[in-house]
Parts: sequence; C-alpha cells; structure tokens
Amino acid sequence: MVAMASEIRTIKTEIQLPSDILNSLNINKANLDYFIKKNFLLELYREGRISLGRMASLLDLSKMEMLGILKDLKIPLNYGISELDEDIETAKRLGILNENNK
Repeated sequence: MVAMASEIRTIKTEIQLPSDILNSLNINKANLDYFIKKNFLLELYREGRISLGRMASLLDLSKMEMLGILKDLKIPLNYGISELDEDIETAKRLGILNENNK
C-alpha cells in the first residue's frame, strides 16, 4: 500500500531513563510519551525550527492553548514578518481586514 502525500510518517524511538527521574518529577509512565514529545517540540520551537501552529497541531492543541503553555513556561513568542504576512492574509480571507483598513 502506498502512503498518501497527506499522511504523516512517524518515527518511534526508545530512550532509557532511570526510574527515579520519573518519580522525582512526578511523571506517570502513561503520560511519559506526551511529556517527552511536548518538551521536544518546545525545544524545536525555541530554536525557531518549528512553527507555533505546527507544534500545536502535533500536540492536538489549539494555537490558543499552545500560547498559554508558552506563556506559563515563559517561552518568548517567535513572531516575525512571515507570520505577520500570514496573519494579514488570513484576516483578509476571513473578511476581518480589507485593503481599506490598512
């Protein structure tokens, strides 16, 4: 079976951690995958290697929920000209902004 272009290919990896780390951080083993995935994606975001929207999507969160997490963790928002241009185009498409409102 051929994977469709819209399908996301995933990689599964394994890490070994001493159990006392999980216990000291009060992380339930059932939540460990999500904890590691979230923190990995947050680090990629800090480095500017992934967008807010992509990170939120991969964590099954809304952008607003993701913004709340960034705020709680005091992670600065990566927001540049390209994001501004994208937001302007979205606002125009939604009828929130038109050329006369500039």
